[in-house]
Amino acid sequence: MVRRVFCVLLLLLPLGAAAQEVLLPLQTGVRHGRASKSAVSAVTLPFYDDFATPAEVPATLRWRSSGATLSDGGGLLPPTVGVATLDAIDATGNLYYGASTAIFPADTLCSQPVRLDGLTVADSVVLSFYYLPGGGRGNLWERVGDCPDPSDSLFLEFYRASDSAWVTVWSRGGVAVDTLVETTGRDWQYVALTLTDSSYFDSTFAFRFRNYCSLPTVAKPGLSGNCDYWHLDYVYLDRDRTASMEPVFRDVAFVTAAPSLLTVYRSMPARQYRSTDMADSLAVTITNLFNSDLATRYSFTVTDDQGTVLHTYDGGYENAPAFLPDGSYQTAAAHARPAVDFAFPESDSPATYTVTHAVREGVGGDDYGANDTVCFRQVFDNYYAYDDGTAENGYGLTSTASHVYLAYRFDLNVQDTLTAVDLYFNRTANGENEHVPFRLMVWAEDDGQPGQALYSDEHRRYPEFDGLNDFHRYVLESPVVMDGSVFVGFEQGSSNYINLGFDRSFNTAERIYYLTSNMWQQSILSGSLMLRPCFGAAATVGIDDIVNTETGIDIYPNPASDYVSVKGLPEGSQVELYDMLGKKILSSHKLQFSVADISSGIYIVRCVTRQGEVVVRKIIIRH
Repeated sequence: MVRRVFCVLLLLLPLGAAAQEVLLPLQTGVRHGRASKSAVSAVTLPFYDDFATPAEVPATLRWRSSGATLSDGGGLLPPTVGVATLDAIDATGNLYYGASTAIFPADTLCSQPVRLDGLTVADSVVLSFYYLPGGGRGNLWERVGDCPDPSDSLFLEFYRASDSAWVTVWSRGGVAVDTLVETTGRDWQYVALTLTDSSYFDSTFAFRFRNYCSLPTVAKPGLSGNCDYWHLDYVYLDRDRTASMEPVFRDVAFVTAAPSLLTVYRSMPARQYRSTDMADSLAVTITNLFNSDLATRYSFTVTDDQGTVLHTYDGGYENAPAFLPDGSYQTAAAHARPAVDFAFPESDSPATYTVTHAVREGVGGDDYGANDTVCFRQVFDNYYAYDDGTAENGYGLTSTASHVYLAYRFDLNVQDTLTAVDLYFNRTANGENEHVPFRLMVWAEDDGQPGQALYSDEHRRYPEFDGLNDFHRYVLESPVVMDGSVFVGFEQGSSNYINLGFDRSFNTAERIYYLTSNMWQQSILSGSLMLRPCFGAAATVGIDDIVNTETGIDIYPNPASDYVSVKGLPEGSQVELYDMLGKKILSSHKLQFSVADISSGIYIVRCVTRQGEVVVRKIIIRH
C-alpha cells in the first residue's frame, strides 16, 4: 500500500571539514486525485473516520474537499493506523500559489454535509479528534516532517447556514511535539467540542480543518519547500456524548503498517531470495482504546497472487491492556512479536505474495473494522529495495570538494549481473535538481566499506523530468557481474543538491556511506535511500526475459573465459551472442567461437537453424 505524506526536514550535520549530509524538503509531491468538491448525499450520525482504509486522499463519502493526504502514520504511533496530513502543498502536488515566508492559507479538510436536523442542543452533539504537529520528537536525525512555527496554525471551523458563514471554533498555534509531551505527558492531543449554537442543527451542517503555513527563510535555493505539518486522526461526531472526558472506544486496532517478512529487505530479486532471508519474528503494534483489558485474537495469513493460502499464523487469544492512562500497547509475544515459522518458496521466477494481518476483539470483533486489518505486499522480482516506495524526505550531499560519492550496501546470495539502477528523484519547486550531473558507480566490499570501484559510467547522466517523484530506471552501459557484498550508488559531479528520495519508515543508515575527501563516512540519518539495484535480463530494456525448453543443445564451458562451444546444433546454423542490453556482440556459423576479448558478464547465446528454429541460452563470461 502506498500512501503519500510529504515531509520537510532540513538537517545540516557537519560531519567533516568539507562534508555535509543533508535531509531535504520535498518541494513538490505526488497527489493522486482529490476528494469531491461538490456534496454527495448528506452524512448521518455517527460521523467517524480514523483514516485506516487504504487510500491516498480522504474518502468522498465523508469528505467533499481536501488538500490533505493519507498515510499509515510514518512511525508516528497514531491512535490507530492511518492519519490525515495537512501541509503546504496543494492537491496537484505543488506548493500553494503565492507560498512565501509570510503566512498563507494551505490545505483544507472539509466534511460532507452532516444531517443534524431534528436534533437540538439538548442532544449533546460532540465533535472530537486527535491532532499532532509535524516534526516528531527525539534525536533531530530521527524526526519525520516539519514542525509548524509559532506563527503557523491549525483551525477548526463550523458551517452556519443562517448567514452562510464559516465560524472558527478552535485553533492551535505552531508548537513542537516535545513541548506538548512536557506539558501533557503525551504527543497526540485530544480535542472535543460540544455544539452549543442552535443554528448549527440543520441538514447542511459541515466542519472543516484548515492550516496556515509560512516557508522557512533559507539562504540557498532548493532548501525551502513543503512545511508546517499537522496530522489528524480519529475524527468522531455523534450525539449523547460528553466533551469533558476523553472518550472510551471499544476498539482494538493496529497502530503501525504491516511489516515485511524478510529480515533486511522490503523486496529482493527472486533469484537471490533464500529461506534464510526470512525474519525470525515480526514487530506488530496493537492498541486497545477501551477502558479495560479486552480479550483479542491475532493472526496473519500469506496468500499468493491466485489467492491460494500458503501459510496461516494463529496467535490465539491474549488480553490487550487499555491504552489509557499509561499509553500501553499489546505486549504479549504471540501478538506483538509473532514468530515467522514459514518461508516463501525459493524460485527464479518473479512472484508477489500478500501478507494480511488481522486482530479481533472477542469472537465477532468491534464496531470499527477498517483498522483491524493491515496488509503487506511481499515482492520478489528483479530488484532489491529497502524502501516502501514513498519518500518522506529528500536526501542530498553537499561538499566543498568537486566530487562526492554515495554508496549503498547490498548482499547477494548468488552471483548475478547488475544491469540497471532504479533511482527516485524528488521534484523541486523550481527544478533545481533536474540537471545535477552524476555517474552510476559500483564498488566491491572491503572490510565492510566500499572498496575497489567495479563500474563507473563513461558519460554523465542527469535526472530526467519523467523520473522525478517516481522511480526512473538507468540502464548500465556495461552489465557488471557481482557476488557477495557490494555497494551501488553514484558520483555526484556538483555541490548542488540532487534530492534523492528518502524513506523514513525503515532505518538502514548502517548500510549508507558517502565520501567527500579521502575517507568513507557512515550515515547517521534514520531512513532508507530510494535506490534499487536491478539484476538480469528482465531488468534491462530492449530484451525479453528468456524462457526455453529445447533439449539436446549444450553450450559449454559455462562460465567461459576463452571460447564457447555449441554441441547438438545442426551444421549450417547461425550462432549469435547478445549482451544484456540486447546489443549483438557477434554472429557466426561456427559452433565454436572466442570470447577472450569480450568483457565479463552475463550474455545471451541465440542459435537459429536453417529451418528457422530458435534456441536461446544464458551464459556467463568470466575472466
